[in-house]
Amino acid sequence: MQMEWQSRKGNARLHNSDAVALCAWDNKAVIALVDAAESNTSVELASRWARACVWAAVRAHDRLSTSDSIIYALKHAHTKLRSRHLHERASYLIASLDLDRHEGTLIFAGDCLLGISGAGTPVWLNTPHTVEAHYHHSSTECPTEIQGAEHILTRAFKGRRFTTPVRRSFVWSKGVSLLFSTDGHWREHLRDGVSLTDLQDDASVLCLAAGTTPLNVFQHTDASNLIIVDRDDLPDIDQEAL
Repeated sequence: MQMEWQSRKGNARLHNSDAVALCAWDNKAVIALVDAAESNTSVELASRWARACVWAAVRAHDRLSTSDSIIYALKHAHTKLRSRHLHERASYLIASLDLDRHEGTLIFAGDCLLGISGAGTPVWLNTPHTVEAHYHHSSTECPTEIQGAEHILTRAFKGRRFTTPVRRSFVWSKGVSLLFSTDGHWREHLRDGVSLTDLQDDASVLCLAAGTTPLNVFQHTDASNLIIVDRDDLPDIDQEAL
């Protein structure tokens, strides 16, 4: 299994507020991608919430629990972060993967996307939680007076209150890669064709190519925002996880 993490600060940003956390074992993997809205503590929020998401998903897997228990664990983690990040927001997704069966469960809120990449354009498995996407899905034209509709989130991590993410299952074919992409990457770079050096937003992508080889992780990043979690070091759900 090979993973490549690419992440860079946007030209209009003071800090790179993207982060990814991953835990892999026995040809299973849990990956959490977080894109925090820039603030004085957004870098901290991104890394702490990414780690908490992995903790929640791995513990649910170990207990052979349903995705409902992941939501319960996320709520628990949210209470630990709430006072420190009361006014902050972040997009995130969590993928629990069975690499032998090529099956996964996706939990997401915001505009981070998971895609399947073959020889051509990625096929995205989820739709961003934005005002623009909401109107597009309902086949209704987005009102022109709504400025920046593609960046207004309708669902996300919110410090003030817990927002329930969306859950879905998916499969993929042998020989393709999975892409975990923040909106700076999938929207500004891939969709709009802006070169990496000219991107205004933070842009990050994790590419996973499943195979029988041991886990290899390569990174090209301008921040310490790749977090590898040891499954044996994770606390119980009732202990301090953050």
